[in-house]
Amino acid sequence: MTEESPKKIVKIGIIEDERFTRMLLVEMISRQEDLELVGHWGSAEEFWNAGKDVAADILLIDLNLPKESGATLIRRVKVLRPELTCVVLTASYDPIHMHDCLRHGASGYLIKDTTPDELIEAIRAVAKDGSVLSPQVARFLMEEFRSISSTDVKKPSLKVLTTRELEILQNQATGKTPKEIAHGLGLSYETVRAHLKKIYQKLHVNSREAAVGRFVMEGGQSGQRVG
Repeated sequence: MTEESPKKIVKIGIIEDERFTRMLLVEMISRQEDLELVGHWGSAEEFWNAGKDVAADILLIDLNLPKESGATLIRRVKVLRPELTCVVLTASYDPIHMHDCLRHGASGYLIKDTTPDELIEAIRAVAKDGSVLSPQVARFLMEEFRSISSTDVKKPSLKVLTTRELEILQNQATGKTPKEIAHGLGLSYETVRAHLKKIYQKLHVNSREAAVGRFVMEGGQSGQRVG
């Protein structure tokens, strides 16, 4: 009779600025025999100060962090430590946040109204299968995908945009406001607004979310034409 191999202990780190929520997560994870809490931090800065070699398998990351956002943290983590699994735990249903985080390396997107049991099972699922989405997020993305796919045949591709328009759309896809885009590109606010209006007209869309959805679906990259 062969002995069963011991279960792998999954090491978890938490980055959450709300202390009450963070402590609930700490308590919840600490009660699990197959999960080990290796650290918890109230900001991205605290996480980086702990050292980029924190011995975690999975990071649970809130998006609305002070100073450096959770989305920015995910991008940096995946560059420096691509083997680290990042899972978003947020209250945000914003499709731009969903697309931005998943496109830049997040392996999961969970909503904070997930029950404790569902959250623990989601952590185990991402450790085993590599990805996880809250059911409501999965439904939202599927509905959006179907909506975009059903109308794409009638809409022009990103090739109709100029290099400057594509650059502005790429900045918008990262969640930047028109004022932030203007500052970053050295343009006036009104110039950026005019470009955005032309972008929406050319793509036959009438909202930021729809324009960003087109950009994400076509795999847009800053400073490049998409073909």
